[in-house]
Amino acid sequence: MNEPANDPCLLDYAIISDPYPLYAATAANPTSTVHIVVSNGGGDTVYCREIIFSLPEGDLAQSLVVTGGGDGDGSVEGWTVEQLQKGASTVLPSGEYASFRVKPPADGTKVEGSGITITLRNLHIGTQPGTARVEIRETATKEVTQWPVNPRYRTLEITKFPPPELPFVGNFRAEPCDVELGKDKDSNKVRLMWDGPTDINYTVLYGAGAKRADDQKEDVVRGREWWGTVTRDTVFRLEYTAGGSTHYLTTGVTVANPRLTGLTVDGSASIAQDLTVGRDADVTGSLEATEDIATHGKFLDDKGTPLRGDLT
Repeated sequence: MNEPANDPCLLDYAIISDPYPLYAATAANPTSTVHIVVSNGGGDTVYCREIIFSLPEGDLAQSLVVTGGGDGDGSVEGWTVEQLQKGASTVLPSGEYASFRVKPPADGTKVEGSGITITLRNLHIGTQPGTARVEIRETATKEVTQWPVNPRYRTLEITKFPPPELPFVGNFRAEPCDVELGKDKDSNKVRLMWDGPTDINYTVLYGAGAKRADDQKEDVVRGREWWGTVTRDTVFRLEYTAGGSTHYLTTGVTVANPRLTGLTVDGSASIAQDLTVGRDADVTGSLEATEDIATHGKFLDDKGTPLRGDLT
């Protein structure tokens, strides 16, 4: 909608998407967030009554959103954001638009040095790449006794780029990233999470120190999380195929008081506290102890004969 007769806006506006850049929607990523920064770049105080942002709606390249919906909030306490219904009794553009009204805490609130960020979330972005023009209608003045008859007007351009051939997959992490076995009944549990689309298969790989949870049916998942348990330090690898090739991410979990199935020590080993041996212990060299050694079994010599009596 072109409104050349309207005066230009008194406030400055900038728009950016989150994530950035903004991609045309896919089935895996249908929604996005838009931030609009409002500030006063001039030397005069501006008094604001309301601002209306209208997002072009439809299935064309110049449409920002496919349908209405979404919600918003302001970064400054007291500023409110509401979506306007079709036919609202206010100045709105003709055609298909999703419009949001932003109101300050009080009529004629001063906008001076501090900027205001308006956040519109859960917007259903259009599927066609192209540039959309967000329309702004600003009811503001420099003289609190003289308000304009019609709202001031301008547009902001934002571009929807074609979706990338390779989807973003990242932030592969484990929570918690370090555990202490025996601390409590859930101390061995870990949760793997990552960011990425939900329409591709992810495979979680790991060694013998981990296993998937009983309700985690398999290690190939389409979600963005995996549950399991660990008994010792474990490196996890996330694999997925995109763009005709396989990609990898890794993360790890460290384990205090690990449980081992075997251990070979080539050098010296010092044990500061108790040592409990559940089965046979073979000593090929000398055994020295500064305290008593108790056994529920037998000490055998090199011929297999049990040792008895005082061994000092």
